[in-house]
Amino acid sequence: MTGKTEDKAQDFYQILGVEYSATQEEIENTYHDLARKLHPDITGDKPELTRRYMLINEAYQVLSKPDNRAEYDASIGVDKLIEGSSKKPLAPSDSVKKKPGDDMHRLDARLRSTLKQAEGLCRKSNFWEATRILEKFLKTHPDNAQLRKVLAKAALGRKRYHEAVNHMKIACKVDYHSPESFVMLGNIYLQAGQLVLAEKALREALGWNAEHEDALRMMSKIRELKDSEKPPIQRMFRKVAKAFSRKE
Repeated sequence: MTGKTEDKAQDFYQILGVEYSATQEEIENTYHDLARKLHPDITGDKPELTRRYMLINEAYQVLSKPDNRAEYDASIGVDKLIEGSSKKPLAPSDSVKKKPGDDMHRLDARLRSTLKQAEGLCRKSNFWEATRILEKFLKTHPDNAQLRKVLAKAALGRKRYHEAVNHMKIACKVDYHSPESFVMLGNIYLQAGQLVLAEKALREALGWNAEHEDALRMMSKIRELKDSEKPPIQRMFRKVAKAFSRKE
């Protein structure tokens, strides 16, 4: 009960620890720093830290998307909060403190540019080159969901299913609230012929969005594949059962 009260009193900007006037880049950088520190794999599933991890993901889901952020800002009256806030952006006291942040911003900018380039290479079926130019960012951005997704796409194009699954599992942990991430994972399992695992991933997606068209379409495909694997007599009994259920 206490936790719920605290959550309501603390807005999404406070949860991430950013100013109301923070840029999208500042929000993204802050989120990824927090996600790396608070991920359950790092904290050992401690309840309070897991709750904190879920909160920052919820905050990021809203603040990282311009339309969602604008709607949220209007709901909390962010313009008035900025005017009445005594907080000022913290400026580095010297060039030594400023340089690491600048370096990280430049690295993030290079990653975004490289991701676009890799997406283009994947569209041209140049999956090996896409993998090559992206893998160097894994050391600096191991938990970047978009990086993992494009690497998974490139691995899938090379028929490296296990590699693709590993990338998408990390993307799903970081971007656990995104049904699209679980749909991508389900698609990889489906192409690899792992129907049970594909179905499990798609159920996760439908848990976030019960009407997700791609997830529903793929679930239907899985049911068809499972039916085709059954002996003819089983398929016949199933059709009869369906016919009786329709009559009822």
